[in-house]
Amino acid sequence: MSVERPQEKQHTSQDIRKYLPVTDLHFEGRSSGLHCYFIPAPQGLRPDSYDLARALLLELVSYFHSRLGCNHESFIQIDQIREQASANLFSKNARYWVPETGLGVWTHRPAPRMLKMEDMEDLDSVTGTGPLMNSLFRVTADANTRLAAMTTMAGTGSGLQIVSHLDSANLLNNMKKVFLGFIQERVFRIFPWYVPLIGKAVLAEPIEPLTADAMHGITLYIRESKEDGGILILSIDPLEEVFALLGCKQTEHGHKPKWKLGD
Repeated sequence: MSVERPQEKQHTSQDIRKYLPVTDLHFEGRSSGLHCYFIPAPQGLRPDSYDLARALLLELVSYFHSRLGCNHESFIQIDQIREQASANLFSKNARYWVPETGLGVWTHRPAPRMLKMEDMEDLDSVTGTGPLMNSLFRVTADANTRLAAMTTMAGTGSGLQIVSHLDSANLLNNMKKVFLGFIQERVFRIFPWYVPLIGKAVLAEPIEPLTADAMHGITLYIRESKEDGGILILSIDPLEEVFALLGCKQTEHGHKPKWKLGD
């Protein structure tokens, strides 16, 4: 499948950011039927540091889309805790991606609500943000463009991918029903769609019922998790054979195997 990648070439020889190739892939365990994998990927590196991770994500999602007949939805989270460079990159490409705004919802935190006076005292001094609302942009352009958006934003800490055997309309409707049963405040019940925000902390046993409900119908979930310092991959099926097919080299076996990205 050919994929156009507008604005993907972000780096130049004058880029002063550190070059540190992202090359590792770990199996983190299994929780309530979800197989969890993780790519350690610090933010703020020179963009070509993420080339191998970018290639794996493209090949992995394309495999599920082209070989297994799944549908792919691409989302981007741009908020006050993301680097300005990420917002600029998104702005440059928005006309290609035709973004639509919806809401991301943490499945292990309180429901989104209006900011109250006491919340001002609880703002995280490091990130400078409260836990109340997380806007997401859904790429509504065609399938190739959704892949291009994913690869363009890889490494920025902003990308979220959902792959499902369900058609997108049914999947989004199912997730909306789940979260409207959770969210009470009217101002947060008006979005066209809702998407689960999941980090490694959510996957401790027993898994939260809301997480299990929100993941129903999702075959593959990929999120650049700033909280965990890398890229989280959740799958309902083990991916070891797929990783081998895509060229990952297994470096450790046993209970928690590891791979190197690329050939």
